[in-house]
Amino acid sequence: MVSDRVLIINGVKFKNHNISDHSIATRGESMEISIDVGEIGKFVGKYSLGRDNGENSLHFLRIKIPAGQIDSERLRKIAELSRKYGKGYAEVTDRQSIQLHWIDSDNALEIFERLYEIGYTTDMCGQAFSGACMGDVRNIVTCPLSGKISEFDVSELSKRLTEFFTGNPEYLDLPRKFKIALTGCGGDCVRLGINDLGMYGIIHNGERGYAPFAGGSIGASFPGPTIAKPLGIFIPESQAFEFVKAVVEIHRDFSSRESKAKARFKNLVNKWGIERLREEIERKTGMEYERIEISNPKPSDHNGHGIQADGLYYYTLPVLGGVLSAEKLDFIADMAEKHGSGEVRLTPEQNVTFVDVSDVDVLKRDLSRVFEIRESKLRYSSIGCASNFCGKTKEPHAKDMLQKLVEFCESRGVEDVSIFISGCRNACGCHHVGEIGLVGRAVRAGNGVSQGYDLLYGGSFTELKLAKIWKEGLYGDDLFREFEKVLEVVRNGAKTEADK
Repeated sequence: MVSDRVLIINGVKFKNHNISDHSIATRGESMEISIDVGEIGKFVGKYSLGRDNGENSLHFLRIKIPAGQIDSERLRKIAELSRKYGKGYAEVTDRQSIQLHWIDSDNALEIFERLYEIGYTTDMCGQAFSGACMGDVRNIVTCPLSGKISEFDVSELSKRLTEFFTGNPEYLDLPRKFKIALTGCGGDCVRLGINDLGMYGIIHNGERGYAPFAGGSIGASFPGPTIAKPLGIFIPESQAFEFVKAVVEIHRDFSSRESKAKARFKNLVNKWGIERLREEIERKTGMEYERIEISNPKPSDHNGHGIQADGLYYYTLPVLGGVLSAEKLDFIADMAEKHGSGEVRLTPEQNVTFVDVSDVDVLKRDLSRVFEIRESKLRYSSIGCASNFCGKTKEPHAKDMLQKLVEFCESRGVEDVSIFISGCRNACGCHHVGEIGLVGRAVRAGNGVSQGYDLLYGGSFTELKLAKIWKEGLYGDDLFREFEKVLEVVRNGAKTEADK
């Protein structure tokens, strides 16, 4: 029997349902442990360092950028943090956060204080906990052009939810992390189907609201890669906050705590089914939602440039793999002020979108002083994870392999495909839903072990379709030979035996 434990830090209660420590609590008893940690209590439940195991980095810092929206002043302050604590290196993640590496834990409180001053927090990385506990709501992926190309500004809901869940002790002991995505641009630009909860903004009978998708996650946890299922209900915009809150609470209260492998929300959705999940949501909210039929969201991206609702323009700068330097962050901030309102939007494809631009050509001319601008689907829509830092791969790491394959495609005049690369089966690079996907694995080669990759094809997050395996355990020249074959299949729409 596991003791029910309540930890009180600076008067705030954190209830942990899944830790048994017999040196502190008698078996089967409940107890409260009260700690006054003084001023640093403001960091509790809001700030955390993640664990690295590569490139001589022991810790990373993943800074949540609510709705992916950041102004030039804050961008410069993150550049400062990168320069002082992270060797001047930064990454835009595919959840619109900014990640720094080589963080010394001795500097953690100093870094957290700086983030606190500028109003940013971090993901609560639960790597230190072996059990199914201490999960949090991760940065909410949001349409990068919310409020710019239509009146449906889903970023307002995203920011409200972020403020509510961040540091809220009622939601800091989820069985595992919980991922949410929101879009209101009329299409899917945020990979709705691979999130625990995807909220697809629609207009239904003249009213703005959402068609929710639940139970997506393409990592290796039980029951394996899973595409979210439509709930078949319409959530009016005014009720969306309470709806999302209820779904997170269902995950908190009912998802398995038996093990990390079984604790993701997709496992509960798979076990319960959509009908029971709907019933539980309606019970919690006290609402009966209108049943609707919803087709798969149509593809959407905000690459290149386009016109905003106010007549100004947006422009998306391709940043392959999301890799930036502190100097480039400063330069982006300068360009945002010079050519727009001083705000940029980070995208789920690891790019940077400038908004409120009066002259796109002049902006691009200035950007080309620092960036080599190649505007192709290949460079805009391909993503790679940071496997070199987490220690999940040897060379070539995911981002290195992405660069090599992009150059391979360009050398053959191919620029109309996207490539998603993950270093391991945790699927941080979303390889299961890429037109072409790769996932790293160790491969025996001669007397040693080489870095290899499984090659997949035919995935689509908008069609809610998982990719199929082409060949496994490829490395060296064999990988490039097979990649060229699958490239031809994907581009020509040819069918293989697996498709027939």
